[in-house]
Amino acid sequence: MADLSDVWKPPTDADGRIDWASMDKALPPRDPELGFHPDWKDKNEFEQSRQKVIEHHARVKEAELEKERLRAGAPAPNRDAEFEFRVPRDVLRKVSPQPYGFDDVPRSIGEFAYYYSKATGHDPSGIIVSAVTAAASVIDDRYRLVVRPESNWTVSARQWSFLCGEPSTAKSPSIRAATGHIKAMHNALFQRWIDKCRAREKGEPRPELPALYTSDSTVAALADALIANERGLLMLTEEMSSWIGAIDSSNKGDAAKNRGDWLQLRDGGPRQINRVDRGAMLVPNWGVSVLAACTPSGLAKQMKEMPEDGLIQRFIPSILAPPTNDPVGDARPALTTWGQWLEWAWTATTSLYPRYVTLTAGARAMFDAEVREINKLVIATEGFSPAYASHLGKHPGMLGEIALTFHVFGCGAGGQPANELGQEAMQCAIRYLRKARRHAHALYTSILSSAPAFELASALARSIVAADTALTTISRDWMTQHCQMFRKADEDMRLAAVQILEDADWLSAQTHVKFYKGWPRGYSVHPKVFEIFAREGEQWRARRAAVKDAIGEGA
Repeated sequence: MADLSDVWKPPTDADGRIDWASMDKALPPRDPELGFHPDWKDKNEFEQSRQKVIEHHARVKEAELEKERLRAGAPAPNRDAEFEFRVPRDVLRKVSPQPYGFDDVPRSIGEFAYYYSKATGHDPSGIIVSAVTAAASVIDDRYRLVVRPESNWTVSARQWSFLCGEPSTAKSPSIRAATGHIKAMHNALFQRWIDKCRAREKGEPRPELPALYTSDSTVAALADALIANERGLLMLTEEMSSWIGAIDSSNKGDAAKNRGDWLQLRDGGPRQINRVDRGAMLVPNWGVSVLAACTPSGLAKQMKEMPEDGLIQRFIPSILAPPTNDPVGDARPALTTWGQWLEWAWTATTSLYPRYVTLTAGARAMFDAEVREINKLVIATEGFSPAYASHLGKHPGMLGEIALTFHVFGCGAGGQPANELGQEAMQCAIRYLRKARRHAHALYTSILSSAPAFELASALARSIVAADTALTTISRDWMTQHCQMFRKADEDMRLAAVQILEDADWLSAQTHVKFYKGWPRGYSVHPKVFEIFAREGEQWRARRAAVKDAIGEGA
C-alpha cells in the first residue's frame, strides 16, 4: 500500500482513527458552484476550453452546411469570411523617419540649419545633411583622423550623401543653400586662374586649374581635376539619376570599365588609371565628396537596373518630409556666417603634406563602444535586410569621417583645430549617425523594397477614403476612374498595388462574381477604413475641393 503520510494528514482522535467531525470543521468554506473544480481559475479555464470546442464544432457544422449549399448550386460568398473582423492597417502614411536634429551636429552647422529651415519651412533634415556634406568637402583630404594607430587606420572627412523626397520637398533649395558659398569660392579661384593665365609669359606653361566642386565629369576629366586638386572635390548633382547614369546604368561599354574607378572615389587614396587612348596616370588622391538628390520612385527604379556592388550603401540618406506652410524669420545672416565657416575650414585644413589628428582616450572608448553596437546590428539585420546590413557595415568608417568633420566645425573659427579629437565631437557624430541609421532603415526596408507599388497602393487608398460616401464595393473600373496614378500605371503595377491593399485588409476580392482578364468584377471595401481614416479622408476631400476652386478661378 502506498504511503500517503506526507501527502494527506487528516486529524485523528485518541485511538488514532480519523476524526471526521474535526476534519469537516477544519476545511475552509467551499462555493458549491465550483463543483469538482479546486478553484475559480481552474473552472474558468475549463469553461473557456469547452467553449472553444463548442465553437469549433459549430464552425465544422457550418462548413458542412455550406458545402451542401454549394453542391446544390448556390453562389459562392466572399472567399475571406473573417475580412470584416480584421483591422485595416495604415497604408496612407508616407515614409518619414524622425528628422535630423539641430543638436545632432556642431553649433556652427546647427544654427545655420535652424535659421534656414525656420525661414523656409523646409524639413531640417535636408539642410543638415547638405551642410554636413558641404563641410566635409572643404576639409583637405590630407587632414586625417587616426582611428586606430595599431592598424594604420586613418580616414579623411569625405562624405557621400543624398536627399530623398517627393517633388516639392525642397531638395534642390537645401543643397543650393548649403553649397552656394562653395560655388562662390570656386568661381573666385577660377577667376584668379584666368588672370594668371593672361599674365603668363609666352611659352610659360599654364598653371593648374583649381577647383572646389564639379557637377558632371567623365573619369578622364575627373582624373585631371584631381591631379591638380589633391585636397579633393565635391561632386555636386541635384539629380542623382544623372550621376548614376554617368557611372553605369546599363553595364555596357566604357561605363562598365569605369565602374570600379567611380566606386573607388568614396575611399580616396592613390589610384593608377591606365587607358589606351590617354596612357597611364597616377592620381595622388582619387577621392570626392558627393551630394545628390532623388525621388523615392526614381531611386527605386534606377537601383533595379544597377549591379549589386554596394554603391547605394556608400551614401548617408536623408528622407525628407513635405515642407510646412509657416516660414518665419530671416536666414540671410545665417547664410553669411555659414559662408565664413566654409572659408575658414578650407583655409585652416589646407596643407601640402599629411596632417593627423588623434583620438583622446575618452573619444576612443566611445568610438569602440559604438562600433561594437554597430556590429551587433549588422548581425541582427543581415537576415531580413542584407542591403541595410551592408550599409550598417560601413558605419564604423563613416563615424570616424563625421567625427573629424565635427571636430573642425566644432571649434572656434579663427584659430586652428586641436590635434586631438575629443568626446564632444565623437558624441555628436554618434548622435548624427544614429539618426542616419533610422533614415537608412526607412530607405532599405520601404523605399527600395517596393516603392512604386506601395505608392500606387497609397494613392488608391486615398481615393477610397476621399470618396463622397462610404463605399462597400469597388471595381477595377472605379479604380481607373477615381485614381489618376492607377490610370497611368501598367497592369502588373496595378495588380501589385491592389494586392498590397488586400494584404493590408483594405480590400477583399469577391469570388462570387465573374473574373475579367484576371480581375474579379468587384472588391469588398472594409467598412472600418472610413472610420479609422476619417481624418485623412476629410483632408483629401478638402484638397480636391481646393484644386477644383483654383481651376475654376483660373478659368
